[in-house]
Amino acid sequence: MPKELLNEIKHTAVHHAPERGEFVYVSTKRYMTGHEADTIREAMMVGYVEMSQINLRIAKECLHAELEAQHTMERLVSGG
Repeated sequence: MPKELLNEIKHTAVHHAPERGEFVYVSTKRYMTGHEADTIREAMMVGYVEMSQINLRIAKECLHAELEAQHTMERLVSGG
C-alpha cells in the first residue's frame, strides 16, 4: 500500500472512528480522488508546456508578417 493511503486510513480512523470496512473504503476513496486530481494536474502541466512551444513556433513564423503590417500602417499614416 502506498504511504499516502496508509496515512489517509490513519487520519480517517482517528477523526471519524467508523467501522473498519467503512473507514478503509472512505480512506481509499479519498486517496483515489486526490490521486486522480494529481494525475490530471500533471497531464495539464505537460499539455501547457507542449502548447507553449507550439505557440512560440507559430509566433516566430508570423513575426515577419507582423513587422510588415506595422511598417505598412506607419507608411500609410505618415503619408509616405
